[in-house]
Amino acid sequence: MQYDFAISSGAYEVVATLQEAGFESYIVGGAIRDLLLDRKPKDFDISTSATPEEVRSVFGRRRARIIGKRFRLTHVTIHGELFEVSTFRKTPSLHAGNSGNEKFKKMPENLIVSDNDYGTSREDAFRRDFTVNALFYDPVKKELTDFTGMGVKDIENKVVRAIGNAKLRFEEDPVRMLRALKLVAQFDFSLDDDTENALFDCLSLLRHASPGRLSLELEKILRSSSSDRHFEVFFDYGLLNYFLPFLAENWGSDACQKALDLTYERNCRVEAGIYRDSISLALASVALPFAVEELNCPAGKVWKKRTEEVENALYNAVNTIFAPQILMVKVREAAVRIMLMQSLLENADDRDIPELMRHKSYAHARELLLIRALANQQDIASLEKRFPKGNDPRDFRHAAGRQEKKNPSRKNRSRHRSRGRREGKRPELPPDMSE
Repeated sequence: MQYDFAISSGAYEVVATLQEAGFESYIVGGAIRDLLLDRKPKDFDISTSATPEEVRSVFGRRRARIIGKRFRLTHVTIHGELFEVSTFRKTPSLHAGNSGNEKFKKMPENLIVSDNDYGTSREDAFRRDFTVNALFYDPVKKELTDFTGMGVKDIENKVVRAIGNAKLRFEEDPVRMLRALKLVAQFDFSLDDDTENALFDCLSLLRHASPGRLSLELEKILRSSSSDRHFEVFFDYGLLNYFLPFLAENWGSDACQKALDLTYERNCRVEAGIYRDSISLALASVALPFAVEELNCPAGKVWKKRTEEVENALYNAVNTIFAPQILMVKVREAAVRIMLMQSLLENADDRDIPELMRHKSYAHARELLLIRALANQQDIASLEKRFPKGNDPRDFRHAAGRQEKKNPSRKNRSRHRSRGRREGKRPELPPDMSE
């Protein structure tokens, strides 16, 4: 099939360079699905017959770096863009149940613990999760290859169909269930009967998925402009019980509904390009209503001033809601700073605002204040006028008459970071903003 897709020059160059070196190469997966849906892909993944070592040899060590253990691939940097280049795989010969390794004995028999058995492009297509993700595009020849024969049709009909035995696909990799429902949430797809029945049968297997991989999926969801829809779909299918159990247990509560309302307003503004896709702001949007409920604050208000009780409630909300996943400490701490600043913004007089604008979390805190007002169906024009829009934190320093400090040496940066971790320090608001 001939298609003339608009792709990045870097992706074209990676594929063309590998082909010139004698290797079969394609753009694969979600990028092709997005292009067929008339959406702009966030990134372009590339698959090739070259091994990771051969890819590194083609591009050189300065531009290519091999990563991964369970699934080895190569990061290639071209014109400042980073591309993941994987080698064609075939169905792994070694699963958890027959590995002979003691630590895998309690895992499901078909769970894939190593996926580095290389194969052909056709074998690679049939070992993928869903037909809509198994399309291969050659940008040089402008040819689209649909090895399963169902990928293009399923995209047109908005159907998520597992390749081969659906239950086996989920047993091999439980994270595939999460990805199936992400397609439902993000693109309004529906599961075909076999895939849906297999998902219901295998939900409990999500407990065996790597926490690191689940955390990565959570970060992608929080960055998206449809995270509220993701949570709703996960709850409807019962997956939320295994992914974010606290949210599932409190589904339908006032705090949960308010969290979904804030998340919806945040997503609308991200979708419209009004604000960026901050993970810390997404965390704060979900956690704030639960913290307010714990602190028993008056309706529509937050705490009047920062206290140890307030700070503990905020950390507790973030850590409890997202406890099953491993989110970076700095992201969680940033979310707490954003929530702490809500009382400062609510109780600020005009003289306080220039000082508040100097704080590195001001832009996110201002945005949370606005989406809280929107969720309460309030007009935000006066808030936007009272609290000027911030840009980069460096602009705040400049506006305050402060010069940006030169970067300390690598040795000093490392020492300061390690000391902060040992002492368990949390980033503090400036002293005159802590009262």
